[in-house]
Parts: sequence; C-alpha cells; structure tokens
Amino acid sequence: MLLRTLSLAAALLLSVLSQAHEGHSHDHSHVQKELMVTDAQIRTFLPAAKSTAAYFTIHNPMDKSVFLKKATIRGIGRVEIHEHVHKNGMMRMQRVESVELPANQQIVFQPGGFHLMAFEPEHKLKVGEKRKLTLYFDNGDRLYSFVEVVSLKDTFEKPKNSHHNHH
Repeated sequence: MLLRTLSLAAALLLSVLSQAHEGHSHDHSHVQKELMVTDAQIRTFLPAAKSTAAYFTIHNPMDKSVFLKKATIRGIGRVEIHEHVHKNGMMRMQRVESVELPANQQIVFQPGGFHLMAFEPEHKLKVGEKRKLTLYFDNGDRLYSFVEVVSLKDTFEKPKNSHHNHH
C-alpha cells in the first residue's frame, strides 16, 4: 500500500513538473546579467595598525559601465576606496571617490592597484570568519557579498584564484 501511494505521488509530481516545463524556452538570454564579486578577502589588522586592506574582483557582464561609489563591511567603522598611483617616481596611495567598472569587463582590487582600506573595527577580525560586504553604485544598486578574513601571511602563501566566493 505504501509503495503504491509513493508511486502515485511520484507520478503526480512528474506530471506537474513536466506541465510546468512545457513552453519553457531554453534560451537563457533573458536572464538578467548582474555584477558579481569573487575572491573577496580582508586582512586582519596587524598589532598597533590603524587600518587594513580588502581585495576582490568585481565582474560587470552588463552592456553599460557603472561606478562603484562606496563600500561597507559589517563590523568595520569606516571603509574607503583607494588606489596606488605613481607620482614623481614614487608610489603613493590615495582615496578615490568612485571607480568605473566598464561594460563587459572586470576590475581586480589588489595590492598596488585599487583596494578598500578598512578602519575602526568594532571587534577583532578572526582569520576564517566571513563578513558581509556591501558595494554601492552610482545608479542606486547595491551588491551584497561576503569577504573572508585572512592573515597577511595567508595572502602571500595562497595561490591566486585558489578560492572563489560566488554570492
């Protein structure tokens, strides 16, 4: 009796699923292209350090450019967007108001380039924990992801792209 009931339920489920799938096109071009963050990491604060850095890659599969205007990380009091620039033969870091993400391209936030500077942690960052990262864009959109806390040593020892964080 149980086997017959289960068989009937399975047949009914398959019937409903096949009807729901009727007329469904397999052309997925209608799927909205969205910004995506991968490889997001924030370094722990070194003893007596007032700031630390966060890195990630942001992918823009859309047909238009957008501008990253602001970032926040849960548990961090202040986050700024920075870049390294060469001036008078010297490498220096400066804050930027926005970063253009060109259409159909990606920007890598990395040492020596664009990166986030984090200040005023509410409590100590612990290696391995994940914090919510929110990116704010000029068009009003927000992108939510997670940033993994890593040690300075880990950032030099891990091979590039060894961990992808798709959210």
